[in-house]
Amino acid sequence: MSDQPAAAPTTETPETPEATDKPATPEADTPATDTPATDTDADLEPATPGPANDPAERVADPPADTAAARSPDAAPTAAEPTAAEPIAAEPADHERRAPKKKRTKKKAKEDGAGGAGSNRVTPDQVTRRIGATTAKALAYLDAPDPQLSRLSRKVSENLLPDLPPVVAGALLGPGAMTRHLVASAAAGRYRDLFALWDVFRAHPAAAKPELSERQPALAKGRAALRTATRLGLTGRHAQRVAEDIAQAEGLIWQWLREALIEHRPLLGRRPAVASALLQREPDLELDLPAQPDDDWLAEAAAARVDNELAPAVDALLAANAHRLPATVSTLRLATRHYPDRVAALIDRVDLDNPDIGAFLAWARDHGAADRLHGRIREQVAGAAARDRVEGLALWYRWAERGVALELPSSLHVDDLEGFDLSRPETAALAARLVAAGKALDLQEQLDAVAAANTQRGEKAYEAMVCADLDVALPGTLEGNPAVREGTRCPNCRAWTWVRPGHEQRCPRPPAPAVEPELDAFELAAAEVASPGGK
Repeated sequence: MSDQPAAAPTTETPETPEATDKPATPEADTPATDTPATDTDADLEPATPGPANDPAERVADPPADTAAARSPDAAPTAAEPTAAEPIAAEPADHERRAPKKKRTKKKAKEDGAGGAGSNRVTPDQVTRRIGATTAKALAYLDAPDPQLSRLSRKVSENLLPDLPPVVAGALLGPGAMTRHLVASAAAGRYRDLFALWDVFRAHPAAAKPELSERQPALAKGRAALRTATRLGLTGRHAQRVAEDIAQAEGLIWQWLREALIEHRPLLGRRPAVASALLQREPDLELDLPAQPDDDWLAEAAAARVDNELAPAVDALLAANAHRLPATVSTLRLATRHYPDRVAALIDRVDLDNPDIGAFLAWARDHGAADRLHGRIREQVAGAAARDRVEGLALWYRWAERGVALELPSSLHVDDLEGFDLSRPETAALAARLVAAGKALDLQEQLDAVAAANTQRGEKAYEAMVCADLDVALPGTLEGNPAVREGTRCPNCRAWTWVRPGHEQRCPRPPAPAVEPELDAFELAAAEVASPGGK
């Protein structure tokens, strides 16, 4: 009914408005099956109660002077004309004052769900409540959010374009999720077949019609599964195939098993896949290698670190553990599961490996440092026997890594003839020889090097000062006008202007800060200054 009064008089008695008249709702033109169970639609945030949401307030209250005239039982009064008498034309309401427009229930709902209202449901809110992963979407299907379930179809349709596909499928129900998973698997994401089986097992009534209508798409998903299995067996992703074997169920497992059996000769060459298959089907016959190569052993060791292996695969790995590639992970694996093979693995450690520091730290923490250091001593002694300069450089490199080694016998010399004085290892050797009582005229040799080559003289001076040798700056390097007080290294006291950036290269650690001890007089003065120790 309209809020505007009649513009012309009428001879009929006014009738009471029908009690069944209600404002139109947005779902009035939709089938009954699409309407939620509740009378009103709820958003993520409940709407604030007010006049716009109360149906009793949507119709303007009748004026007090006409309330009696609207009732059929009211008797005519002298001030009012009877039904037989014509009613004088009254001015229309819009001529007296503009009526105040009220929002209808439909407008209020649109503002609350998709308009500019304060309770608008956003795609981000829906995504956070459901979760943007397949696992979270499947969990939502088992336990839907009551507030999201009460959203009307129109609100849901307005949200769908801005939602991730998996979130939209979960919001619309098991049938929509089935359609999404089938399309995703057909596009190449074959692992969605595993989730598809979970939906089919939990909601067969909703999933069966969708699957029967999408057989070509299912065939594409099965083809993607076969391709991924073949590439995993022949490439570097065998662990992914092993994970698929452990996860697949029902019809999807039958498809995966058929794809694996087609490549039976390859199964024994991939220990992770073979172990996963034997754990699932212990009676399955696989051709495991009698003498596995290094790649097989490395893959088996990586799989053993994360999970248990099938007994046949684990026994083959244990029998050949001493041939494993020497890495920190294999050393940890051998320490935990094959302790009798640790020594053999230490002997296989590459001493020239850039990550040798990690091996040294592991050996120190696991009580195997003596065996590893013994290999290093043999390496240094052999290099020094072949070439003293090469042996000295190797000895100094290990000393820098914190390995305490004795000076090889071939380096116990009386002079530094044949060694490069500009190298730090030569300065370290000179410090060892001086400490052993050798008489070396280091200052004379340093002056000769600086006179012949200024740059080599600068390096030699820096190395000798850092090695705590008693030398002075050569005369050819003096006379720099930029030299000022305070340009000495705080650690080794070398002139830092000779080679700029020396503070970053200096091997001498900074001296620890030591608080000066107070004598008795200073202690007494301190007590007088602060009586009572306060």
